[in-house]
Amino acid sequence: MKTHDPVEIVTIGGGMTASILAARILPETSHRMVSIEQGPAQWTYPDFAHNHDSLRFNNRYALMQDINRTTWTWRPNANAPTLPYRQYGSFHPGQGLGGAMVHWTALTWRFLPHDFHVRSDTEERYGRDRIPAEMTIQDWPIDYDDLEPYYDALEYDMGVSGLAGNLDGRILPGGNPFEGPRKRPYPNPPLERTAFGELYMTASRDLGLHPFPTPAGILSRGWTDPYGNVRSACLYCGFCTRYGCEVGAKTSPLTTWLPPALATGRYEVRTDSRVLGIETDGDGRATGVKYVDARGREHFQPAEIVVCSAFTLENVRNLLLARSDAHPAGIGNDRGMVGRNYTYQINQAPARGLWRGRKFNLFTGNGCTNAQIHDYNGDNFDHGDLDFIGGARIQSEGGQREPVGSIDGLLDGFTDRQWGADWKTMLGQSWDSVGELSYEGWSPAYDGNFLDLDPTYRDEWGLPMLRITFDFRDNERNMHRFLADRSEEIIRAMGADEVQVERELGDYRIDQYQSTHPTGGAIMGTDPGNSVTNSYGQVWDTPNVFVTGAALYPQNPGANPTGTVGALAFRTAEAIRERYFNAPEELLV
Repeated sequence: MKTHDPVEIVTIGGGMTASILAARILPETSHRMVSIEQGPAQWTYPDFAHNHDSLRFNNRYALMQDINRTTWTWRPNANAPTLPYRQYGSFHPGQGLGGAMVHWTALTWRFLPHDFHVRSDTEERYGRDRIPAEMTIQDWPIDYDDLEPYYDALEYDMGVSGLAGNLDGRILPGGNPFEGPRKRPYPNPPLERTAFGELYMTASRDLGLHPFPTPAGILSRGWTDPYGNVRSACLYCGFCTRYGCEVGAKTSPLTTWLPPALATGRYEVRTDSRVLGIETDGDGRATGVKYVDARGREHFQPAEIVVCSAFTLENVRNLLLARSDAHPAGIGNDRGMVGRNYTYQINQAPARGLWRGRKFNLFTGNGCTNAQIHDYNGDNFDHGDLDFIGGARIQSEGGQREPVGSIDGLLDGFTDRQWGADWKTMLGQSWDSVGELSYEGWSPAYDGNFLDLDPTYRDEWGLPMLRITFDFRDNERNMHRFLADRSEEIIRAMGADEVQVERELGDYRIDQYQSTHPTGGAIMGTDPGNSVTNSYGQVWDTPNVFVTGAALYPQNPGANPTGTVGALAFRTAEAIRERYFNAPEELLV
């Protein structure tokens, strides 16, 4: 096994949070950092130029993790058997230089102030008995005001396009009136919207709701970021989700944080390399990571700090695998907290409409050329007479429909046949006349939903796979019915000739895509009795190990996790840069 020269920081993963740490720590210090990335290095601008290969990227998942080599198992409850996840369905984790942010849709949210103290807010407003006994939701150890400066810095690094709704407490027309107060407007104006999005905006306003343009990590105009990176505006080509951006309008580590990090000469990303474990000394302190390269050769990278900065599920697995005499159940797991509060954001499309003879051109735009409402998100509406807590944002369909990827099932419910001449005629006339409303809802934590190591299945290196135990509960099913009714009201107000509504959520299915938003499992909290890490992602029982990403979330609110993932990474980078190395034996406070 080859042992490399020690560095100050080694990260497991070379994606969004690793690149943020590198860009925010290295230029202002003399530190050295290495990222061990399991995917390839070839995903850079030339690979994406004029490459709209739906078969390669949308259908064959070229930018995704190879689940024939590294995967997870799933069961709906602790009494059911498990099976490995071998065909892409529920979520699509990325790999390679830049990670999943290279192929993301780019919705860039701040969580609502309520999201950070959901348990205490719920108990105060509705009483403790409104929270089911099995539901283990808890307040974050920080609140919105703590994160606002980091949200702001992230948005200006990214050049986020949007329209502010709350500027220093002043509610602005056209923006999201429910958002927390921000110090500055978005750096760029909102993206253009599709005709379907405009129809949604009008109908929502007519119903007394508060629609606003989607905040996007996609440039609406040319932008030079704080590092000097010059980027082009969106082409509205329709190839966003699962694709890299051909002009760099969509923010990723490739466009933003990797250039300044690599320019220091003290940052290295070792691609096509798989971490086998976090090594520790006799006192339980992390000493570095062991990994294998593309040729199967073993390496050891010593480091002062080890950062778990991979996909949520892999971050949890790496903690559980790090077993030693000092950590018999894994790093961070001295009180059995690793794997708890696993959640998964619900993403459903309960209402669809057909507008006969009308064309929406939904093949052009991007996943953010749509509109939103937050009237039914969080606690923005009264739950007093409802049979659930929590909520969701409801959005119109964006402009990235592809014939190769989405014709199948497009007209389900609007025609009696699924084949034949009549169906083909209907498809030709109406494939661009159908639109849907979808929601992304909160996912509360439960005792019965958790992550652990599978006792049966192992990966190609002989290590146990991570086992996912997860299913929806009555709270989410009742929430879905409510949101389906609200979505139906909007889509009928949009004037659809025919409407289809799916009122039942049903059971969670691992084989159907919903969102790549698994969260929790290494949650942050106020003490070791309720969490794995402190508010900086620093592991309580091993202070020189940090966790970044959505594994830190005590539960997942009704918005995409990426914006908050970035803001937390900015905050952690600042703490490491300015405070950790002054007292490495102490926990950050």
